[in-house]
Amino acid sequence: MNEKQVQLAKELFEAMEDFYIIDAHEHLMHESNRTGRVVDVFILFSHYTRFDLFGAGMSESDYRSLFDHRIPLDVRWNLFEPYWEQIRHTSYSRAALLAAKKFYGFEDINRQTYRALSEAIAANNTPGIYQRVLGDACRIKAALTIKWGTRDLESPLLVALRPMLYELETWDALAHPEFEPDATIRTLDDYLDAVRRYILRSKIQDKAVGLKMRSEPYKTPCREEALSAFNQLKNGTCDRLPRNNPLRDYVMDEAISYATELDMVIAVHTGYWGDFRELDPLHMIPVIQRHPNTRFDMFHLGYPWVRESLMLGKGFPNVWLNFCWTHIISQKFATEALDEALDLIPVSKISAFGGDYDLPVEKVYGHLVMAKEDVAAALSKRVINGQMTESQALDIARKWFWHNPRELYKLQV
Repeated sequence: MNEKQVQLAKELFEAMEDFYIIDAHEHLMHESNRTGRVVDVFILFSHYTRFDLFGAGMSESDYRSLFDHRIPLDVRWNLFEPYWEQIRHTSYSRAALLAAKKFYGFEDINRQTYRALSEAIAANNTPGIYQRVLGDACRIKAALTIKWGTRDLESPLLVALRPMLYELETWDALAHPEFEPDATIRTLDDYLDAVRRYILRSKIQDKAVGLKMRSEPYKTPCREEALSAFNQLKNGTCDRLPRNNPLRDYVMDEAISYATELDMVIAVHTGYWGDFRELDPLHMIPVIQRHPNTRFDMFHLGYPWVRESLMLGKGFPNVWLNFCWTHIISQKFATEALDEALDLIPVSKISAFGGDYDLPVEKVYGHLVMAKEDVAAALSKRVINGQMTESQALDIARKWFWHNPRELYKLQV
C-alpha cells in the first residue's frame, strides 16, 4: 500500500472501532470451563497455534507438557522458546501477541515477560471474562458458537449452532446415536425420526440458529441404497461402512431438508483441516443444487480453494461466504479474497469475522483486530482507486461485520 492508502486504511480501521460485531463462528465453551482452569502464558498458545508449533518440529507430547502445571513454568518456557522464535510471525501467533498487549499490557511475549504475563492472565481468569473480552473489548453482541452435547452455553453473548456430524459407519453408532443414546432404533425410519427430534430440540431447546456440517464427497441420495447399507450393519454382514457411504448421503440430505423446514442455516466447514483434500468446497455443489431453499453459509472460504468458494457465492443465490478463521490462517489471503469478492459477489453475502476459538477467548480480540485490518485494506484500495467513497466503504464494512450475519441467521440482537 502507498502512503495515502495506508492513512486511509488507518482511518477506516479507527471508524470500525465503533461498530457492533456479530462474531460468525466460535467454539467457546461454558465460561466456567475457562475460569475453572489453572492458566498461564500458554493459554495464548492453545488451539490453532499448536499446528504452527508442530510445523516447527515440536512433538505432540512436548506440546501437551506446556499445559502440565506440575512442571515448573520456567521448565516449560525453556521447552517452548525455541519453537516460539520460529512461529512468532505467523498469523496464528499475531492474534496471541495482540491479546497480550490489549488485556495485559505486554508489547511482546518473551523471556523477560512470560512470568509477569502468566501472573496477569491468572489474575484475569475470573467470572465475567467473556463479557470483558467479547462484550466490552470487542463490542460483540452475539457469537455463533458450536454447542456439543448437552452443555449449557450460559453466556447471553453466545448463540448456538449444533453439529450435524453423525457417525453412520457402525451398527453401535446407529443403535445408540450420540445425539439421542436412549433412542430405540430398529429401522432406518427410526433413525431418521431420531435425527428429526435432535434437530427440533436444537431449534426449540437450544435456540440453535443453524447446523454445521462438512464439505465432503456426497453422492446423490438413494433410499434403496441407504436401506441396504443400514440392513448390512444391522444384520452384521458388514462391520463398518466407509466414511463416504450411501447411508450417510441419504441421512444428511434428509437432515438438511428438515432443518430447512425449520428455517435453520446450514453452516459448512470447507477447506483447511487435516487431509483437506476431502473438504473441497466444490463437493457441496450437488447438495446446494438439490436444496435451493436452504441458506448455506460456507465457512473459511474453502482455503486453499479460495476462488472456488468465491464462485459458489457468485453462482448460487442460496450461498453466503463466511470469513471466520481466515484472517488467522493468512492475512494476505484474506485481504486479497475480500478485494476479489467485491468484484464478484453482492456485498450482502459476506460475513467478515468469526474468531473460531475455544479456551483462549482473549485471542478473539486479536483476531478481530486482524479482520478489521484486512477489511480496511481491501476497502481503502477501492476508495483510493475512485471505485467507492469512504462513506460507502464504511457502509460495506458495517454490513460485513454486523448486518449480513445478523440477517442471515435472523438474530434478535
